[in-house]
Amino acid sequence: MKIIDSHCHLDDFFYDGTIDEILSNAAVASVDKMVAVGTHLRDWQFYCKFVGKHQNIFYTVGLHPTNSEMAEEIDALPGFLEMENKPIAIGEIGLDYHRLPKEPEAKAPAIERQKNAFAAQLKFAKASNLPVVIHSRQAFDDTFEMLTQSAIPGENVLFHCYGYGVCEMGKIKEFGAFTSFSGTITYKPDMAEPLKAANLNRLLIETDCPYLTPNPHKPKRNEPAFLRATAECAAKILNMRDGDFCDLVRKNTEKFFGIG
Repeated sequence: MKIIDSHCHLDDFFYDGTIDEILSNAAVASVDKMVAVGTHLRDWQFYCKFVGKHQNIFYTVGLHPTNSEMAEEIDALPGFLEMENKPIAIGEIGLDYHRLPKEPEAKAPAIERQKNAFAAQLKFAKASNLPVVIHSRQAFDDTFEMLTQSAIPGENVLFHCYGYGVCEMGKIKEFGAFTSFSGTITYKPDMAEPLKAANLNRLLIETDCPYLTPNPHKPKRNEPAFLRATAECAAKILNMRDGDFCDLVRKNTEKFFGIG
């Protein structure tokens, strides 16, 4: 039952010298492909080189909304499409209102920076015909409005680490976008209903490692090998056999990213 980690961050493991162990653990757990997701220029550059040595690892480029003060880095995006090792998507991009400044005079400009960075990257993704990996936290309405205004088709949109409710899932299904669930489903009971409401043909799973460690692996640092726990939990919630669920999300991940 091979599975794909559709969203992980591997650079920290490289810099602390544990990457070989992490990749070995993933292989033992039958996590045979990984999508390393970019958040700023430094990790785009790292992943561009790193994937050249690992044929089963792919990467994306995008400026995380909490890095929107570094918006000038967006100008570097086109150059990566000229590289031998090209990114497979733009992301993670979007809006994150969870960590906004508390002061009103600082909050509004921060939101504006995020929206400007998001809009610029949506425009680039549309022109490049690349799928987008969306980070949206406490900002669903604004995120969804900007997505629909971008004219990017839903089939090219992935809401990563889904954290909203059933109502929002209904809008995403109607839009035709993909959703990905993380290890939060193993310790947040309220995520079961949104998972059940998802379009199974557009469903992915992820670790978002080194964050969001699933049970029973807490309090260890999350890693791709732990995706197995999330897969088993999701299959149970959906009343599916583990093998059938793994086959389903594998096909969906390959379809979305074009890595089949």
